[in-house]
Amino acid sequence: MTRYRCEVVTAAGRLDRLEIEAPSPYAATVQLMAEGATPLSIRSGALNWVERLNQPVMLSRGFGVAAQALLLTQLAALVRAGLPVDRSLDLLADQAFKRAQRMTLHRVVKDVRAGDGLAQAFERAGILPAWVVGVLRSAERSGGLAPALTSLAVRLNDLTRTRRELASALTYPMAVLVATFLALGLVLLVVVPQFEPVFAGQENRLPWLTQAVLWLSDHAASVVIGGGTAALGSMMALVIVRRVPASARRLERVYRYVPGMRLRDQYLAAQFSGLLATLLTNGMPLVRSLPLIAKGLSSRRWQRHLQSVETTLKQGGALSSALLKESFVPVTLVRLLEVGERTGKLAETALEASRIIDEAARARMQRIISLANPLAIMSLGAVVAALVAGVMLGIFAIGDFAG
Repeated sequence: MTRYRCEVVTAAGRLDRLEIEAPSPYAATVQLMAEGATPLSIRSGALNWVERLNQPVMLSRGFGVAAQALLLTQLAALVRAGLPVDRSLDLLADQAFKRAQRMTLHRVVKDVRAGDGLAQAFERAGILPAWVVGVLRSAERSGGLAPALTSLAVRLNDLTRTRRELASALTYPMAVLVATFLALGLVLLVVVPQFEPVFAGQENRLPWLTQAVLWLSDHAASVVIGGGTAALGSMMALVIVRRVPASARRLERVYRYVPGMRLRDQYLAAQFSGLLATLLTNGMPLVRSLPLIAKGLSSRRWQRHLQSVETTLKQGGALSSALLKESFVPVTLVRLLEVGERTGKLAETALEASRIIDEAARARMQRIISLANPLAIMSLGAVVAALVAGVMLGIFAIGDFAG
């Protein structure tokens, strides 16, 4: 199967861009026409420069993950109460706080009332992830829209809670880090220059710590500019290297030794398993779930591995063996999914595996953060103490010289 980028005219007469999977351009054309669309162009492969420039500009619509979770939670409650979808969306649009949200939801309402499905309207608006749209499309076909909205709201609320907890936990260490840099800059740029006339002509006789503090004070701007330039150059080089497939694969071998990467992979594994459970529970086939999950993950490495897993599944392989072969998913998750495949309860097992791995990742993250707070305070104290000690030792040394 090949992924094709299609420019079509919809049944409502609007110009739209879609991505579909088909074995050939002819099959893609037949599939589009069966859905009532008239294809204008069908392409595959990487985007050329003309196509990149012709991509629509995605302006901010005011829908972050928290806003998406709130939208689906409220929409699920209204639909369960028996209110029609268009009336529910209209009510939510009127209650939205941000103007961008109101305008976007009003466009969604307009598309729904024009005959589009809820999934298609949300996909055109671009305010929900691809996996959420996929679940909604499957739910509309099966008639289980309200349960699907509820499960999606729960999943997005879990993602929001995880991000909020992580941001809250990192606030204090980041504040201490900022305070450390501010204290360092204040001492080097304001305090130390006041003592430089006292040390004039005696620099070579001063203690090494005092000499280091004086050197940092004289070259503070150069150090900051040089360090920033080196960091920016390293980041640009890393981005360029990651775009080359062969170099990206070599980097993946080093990832496991980078601090924090294993914890990130554990978090991504929990997210992968949770998305898989959500999609399967709402009637999405396994093979069609993997591309949607890949779009919902932030790691290109995971996306590339999931494409290989998808190819293996299309060739008749099992999910657990494909994941084990790619060796990017924790073995614990693979074993749990293998049990789910054998018992025919893959969705339930994936959901339970997501909870287990997520709890393990949270416990590990809490241990790291519990150590980060005292380390941050100790670092601040050590930096300030070193600077003050350098100045005071210099003053004492000048007194010894005079005596």
